[in-house]
Amino acid sequence: MTFTSALRRGALPLGLAAVAYLLALVQRPGEVAADTKIDLHVDPVGFLADVMSVWSSSGGLGQVQAGQYAGYLFPMGPFYALGDLLGMAPWLVHRLWLGTLLALAAWGMVRLIDALLDRPRGAPHLVAGLLVVVNPYVTVYANRTSVTLLGLAALPWLLLCVHRGMREPRSWYWPAAIALLIASTGGGVNAAVTAWVLLGPLLLAAYEVLIGTGRWRDAGGLAARAGVLSAIASLWWIVPVAEHARYGLNFLPFTESVGAIWATTSLTEALRGMGYWISYLGTGFADPLRPYFGTSEALLFDLPVVIASLLVPALALAGFAYTRRLRYAPFFLGLALVGTLAVGAGFPDGTPLRRLLTGVYYNLEPVQFLRTTHKAAPLVVVAVACLAAMAAGEVWRRAGTRLVARVAALVSVAILAALSAWPLVQGRAIDEEIAFGEVPAAWVATARDIEREVAPGERTLVLPGQPFPVYRWGNPQDPILPALTDRPVAVRTTVPYADLHAADMLVTTDSLVQQRRVYPGQLRALVELMGAKAVIAGTDLDPARSGVVQPALAQSQLRTGGFVEASASRGRERRFAPPPGEPGMEVSLPEVRRYDLPRARHMVRVQRR
Repeated sequence: MTFTSALRRGALPLGLAAVAYLLALVQRPGEVAADTKIDLHVDPVGFLADVMSVWSSSGGLGQVQAGQYAGYLFPMGPFYALGDLLGMAPWLVHRLWLGTLLALAAWGMVRLIDALLDRPRGAPHLVAGLLVVVNPYVTVYANRTSVTLLGLAALPWLLLCVHRGMREPRSWYWPAAIALLIASTGGGVNAAVTAWVLLGPLLLAAYEVLIGTGRWRDAGGLAARAGVLSAIASLWWIVPVAEHARYGLNFLPFTESVGAIWATTSLTEALRGMGYWISYLGTGFADPLRPYFGTSEALLFDLPVVIASLLVPALALAGFAYTRRLRYAPFFLGLALVGTLAVGAGFPDGTPLRRLLTGVYYNLEPVQFLRTTHKAAPLVVVAVACLAAMAAGEVWRRAGTRLVARVAALVSVAILAALSAWPLVQGRAIDEEIAFGEVPAAWVATARDIEREVAPGERTLVLPGQPFPVYRWGNPQDPILPALTDRPVAVRTTVPYADLHAADMLVTTDSLVQQRRVYPGQLRALVELMGAKAVIAGTDLDPARSGVVQPALAQSQLRTGGFVEASASRGRERRFAPPPGEPGMEVSLPEVRRYDLPRARHMVRVQRR
């Protein structure tokens, strides 16, 4: 291959990579986005050290960390840690991470089309790469949980490795590549993503046998070698998940129900890469409700966006009538149908299949993690992109030397793709509420105070708790204080991970404040029983979005419970009045205040009954 031809071959993936990074960088530049875990943005190196341990003394009253935490050890955690060590701004590290995922997905699609179409790079490769980067699925998950996009980025490469591996049945190279890819799909964060994505390569191996390009023995050998190597390569997250399953709390009953998850996975939504139930959710503790995802308004209600996102898969599927003789076109049609049926298996309510799946879910605990069927959407996205690529190749061929027709076809695809993912193209895929300049200095200073005043083996308690930690300055998705200090911090959240006795203790104590049921002498004794040496009270939560008791009422309850004079305060003071119709006086409170409890017992002790 000459230098000129190599440059020509490399221009297409490089151009797609440039599009991927450009799309990532235009998403609210300069603003930190609390994507996935706020810890990755404020202290990625410390977070990596924390998740290496299955046990955590922070969050609740001590808990076996959910197996999901171990998944950040690779590749997301090291990426953020490297950016931090290089002195890069947290917002830039996040956008580069997002751009890298999309660029890898596009490059994988180009390589896959290379292998399956066996023709010079051109329109099919461009269309495949573009549609895997610009689509509603990417728009939704680029918002708050980009770690989920690991499955999409890996799927084209997994298909390529299976295709090559079936032609080299004695080689260990392709099984090793498959193992590395599987270990990189984020299974330690969400095993459902890995499980659903694996349907693609398994179906391709079977298809290769059916069309005569491989044997069942070769497929079995490839699967066996890849399975063994994948198990070894994934031990770093499989072991913590197994330990959590054995010793930790099954937290799934405290999260969304299968009824909520499957209520939005219709076949049409599945085809356009949607179906994630939170995209359809309105939230708030005051009227009117607001969409939980800022992208939902466009993706669900803007007619041009909805039409475009339906036209892309419709045209790709319709193109099969002209591409059906291509060797792998039937496979991608089948993959699109399997992926669509997997996403929409639980929709609608009342069908025999829905009743069967519900029964399986509630009676077979080992498969409960597969309930999030919307995470099978990468199968649909990749299949639709490949079908569209093949159709584009046919259009390109029929256009012949008519340059205007060729350009018009490509421009039409680009316009449809852009419209289908309009919030992403506009730079609004990241919600305004999770994007903020920096963590307020008051919380950072409070964390430093705790590290100076509270010993490593002593606990700090946040009251009132933060079931929905939406602050006036932004939504980090998790309570901010545990991410800022390595000291144990207990704070009530929506989903418990600790032993139920400990979780009940924390919820009961917090509810006394939230529900204004504190009696004199009661609260301080409970806090000391939990081994808290300090109590932190903030005033910057957004009551309309977080649902917590308002600051003036919380202050009244804390005073009744024995917390009268703060030991330290941080941040600017503000005036807070009780809600209309509630008794009480207006009070002046700082952003964060700390109450010390020098006589509290140690958090690790033997307690007499």
